[in-house]
Amino acid sequence: MPNPDSKPRRSAPALIILPFALVIALLIFPTPVLAQGPNLLQNPGFERPYIDYPGKENCRIAAGWTAYWNEGTPEQTMQGYLLAPEYKAAFRSDFPGNRVRSGELSQQFFHSFGNFRGGVLQKVDNIQVGARLRFEIWAMTWSCDREDKGNCPNATSGDPSPMHLKIGIDPTGGLDMWSQNIVWSPEENAYDVWTRLQVEAVARNTSVTVWVYAYPEYRSQDNNVYLDDASLVVVAPPATATPRPTNTPTRTLTPTHTHTPLPPTATPTPLPPTATPIPPTATPTPLPPTATPVPPTPTPTPLPPTATPVPPTATPVPPTPTPTPTPTTLPLWGGPWGVGIIAVIVFVAGFVSARLTGRKRR
Repeated sequence: MPNPDSKPRRSAPALIILPFALVIALLIFPTPVLAQGPNLLQNPGFERPYIDYPGKENCRIAAGWTAYWNEGTPEQTMQGYLLAPEYKAAFRSDFPGNRVRSGELSQQFFHSFGNFRGGVLQKVDNIQVGARLRFEIWAMTWSCDREDKGNCPNATSGDPSPMHLKIGIDPTGGLDMWSQNIVWSPEENAYDVWTRLQVEAVARNTSVTVWVYAYPEYRSQDNNVYLDDASLVVVAPPATATPRPTNTPTRTLTPTHTHTPLPPTATPTPLPPTATPIPPTATPTPLPPTATPVPPTPTPTPLPPTATPVPPTATPVPPTPTPTPTPTTLPLWGGPWGVGIIAVIVFVAGFVSARLTGRKRR
C-alpha cells in the first residue's frame, strides 16, 4: 500500500515540458517594449554621484541633471510661498521603504511648510532634426497637510496639496521654463504610488531639453516629489528627411529646362542674316561688270585690218576729242595701241602722198 505521508514525485517529462511551455508563452505573449531606441539621457536612474549645486544650500543633484526653480519675491517667500526647493537623494531604507523604484537611489525635491515651483532638467545634444522623441519618467509624490493631525499614517498623503506634476520636452533645446516651445504632458498628482508620465515631441533643433516640473499649491508640512527611471528615446526618424532630397533634384531640373529655351528665343539673331542681305542689295556692283565689258572691246584687235579705211577719216583726227562716245572707242584709240595705229596711218598717208606727187612730176 502506498505511504500517505510520502510526497508524490514529479515525473521527468513534466519537468522537461515546463521550461518549453514558458518559452512558447513568451514568444506568443511578448512583454510590451516601451522604448524604441537607445536611451539618450545621462544617468536616467538618478544614481550616484550626487553633486552640490553651487551657491545653494541643501541642494544635491544626481549627475547629468540640473536643478531649476522660480523663487518668489521677499514678501512671498517670507509667507512660505514660492520657496527654493531642497534637493537630495532618496534611499531604499527611507521610511516607509518605497521611495526608490529601482536601483539604489532616486532623486527627491521638496520643501516643508511651504510651496515651490521647479524641478529638474537635462539638455540632450546630437539629436536629428525632425526625429520624434518620447520622454518618460516614473514619479511619486507625498503631500501631507500636518502630520500631527494623524491623517498621514506611515508617511502617506493626507489632505494633500494639488501637485501639478508634469514633464515636458523643449524641441528647440531652450532653458526657459516659461517657453511656449515646451510640449507638456498632462498633470498628475501621483500620491504615494509610482506613476509613469510620458510626452512626445518632434525635434526642431539638434539639441532638446527635457523638464520635470511640480507646483504644490498649499504650504503643506510635506510636499515631496520622487523621480526614478527616466528615458528619452527616438520613436520615429525624421519624416521630412527623405522627401527633401527627392524634391531638390526636381526643382533643380525644372529651372535648367526653363533656362535652356531662352537661348532659342534669343537665337533670333537672324538679324545678322537680315543685315547680310543688304550686301546683296549692294552687290548690284554689277556696275563693274558694265565697266569690265570695256576690256572685251579691246579684244577686237582684228580692227587693225580695218584700219585701212581709216585714212579717209585720218584727216578728221581732231574730231577724236569728242570722247563722249569714248566708252566704246577709247579701248581702240587710247593707250599705246592707239598711238601706234595713228603713227602707222600718218606714215602710210605720207608715203601715199609722196608716191602720188612723184608720179605727177614724172
